[in-house]
Amino acid sequence: MDIVVLICTIIGGIAGLIAIISYRKDHINKPKEELEFLKIQFMSTRSLSISVSNQLDEYCKKFNAHNELIFPGVTVEKYISLLKESQESNLSENILHEALKLSLTAPIIASMTKSLENQFNELLKLDGWVKAKMA
Repeated sequence: MDIVVLICTIIGGIAGLIAIISYRKDHINKPKEELEFLKIQFMSTRSLSISVSNQLDEYCKKFNAHNELIFPGVTVEKYISLLKESQESNLSENILHEALKLSLTAPIIASMTKSLENQFNELLKLDGWVKAKMA
């Protein structure tokens, strides 16, 4: 009976050690590669957002398209305004620096990166639309 208790204690200790190591890896140590990819994705999305808003500004001036609907119920002018507000509130370099100061776990970094990827893909579609309209 004592051997069974000893084996169970050893297995329990090993499981506890694995749990502690896993917790530290996910919650205490910032995953460096994931953070670096988050920074790159953030800056790429920010750059594309600024480019798209500049292209939309140019499109409005060139074709007097301020009141043209870009989405149902949203004019080009209103969308430019929304895009610039989003750039200031969600895609500013200050936001990135503040986020990087936090203790971000791997799952949170993955979620943030996925959100930025989705934004980037939608901006790419808009970028193509503007370029086609300008051609």
